[in-house]
Amino acid sequence: MLYTAGIRSIVTLSPSRLLVPVAGATQVRCFSDPDGPKQRVVKAKKKKKGTGQQTESARSRELDLVLAALDAPSSKEPPIDDAEKARRYQIGRNYVIGSFERHNEIDHDLTCKIHIKQHALNMLPKGTKLREEALKTDTKSPPLWRNLPVWTPPIPGFDPSQFVDREE
Repeated sequence: MLYTAGIRSIVTLSPSRLLVPVAGATQVRCFSDPDGPKQRVVKAKKKKKGTGQQTESARSRELDLVLAALDAPSSKEPPIDDAEKARRYQIGRNYVIGSFERHNEIDHDLTCKIHIKQHALNMLPKGTKLREEALKTDTKSPPLWRNLPVWTPPIPGFDPSQFVDREE
């Protein structure tokens, strides 16, 4: 099962929380400032003028911008000349030929291995313990040479056997 890790929150403090109150005035502690603490000037908050229509128009402006980006016509590739078409066709043809050759090599290799294995099994004496053991399927674990897909890259120094529950 895949578990996704959420984004971890970062603790941040606003500059107002870093201020130290001093009798009647707000001061900022500045350890690197030789003049000492400075007075903080408190600015008056300005009220926004306007009605709800202004915020609706701002929303509609943003919505119009998003819709314009989504509805923008896609740019078409300019028409290609015959020489470029022939070049692209040749590249595609070579790719398909190479893919078939690679597939045929792998398929031939696997077929040869299967035939050799069948021949080796046929050479074993019938009705013996050796033949019975050779015909058993090993279902304990995958071969050591097989790569298994995992969700994370390998972690250096990590030993998964430390986390395996063993019955004793």
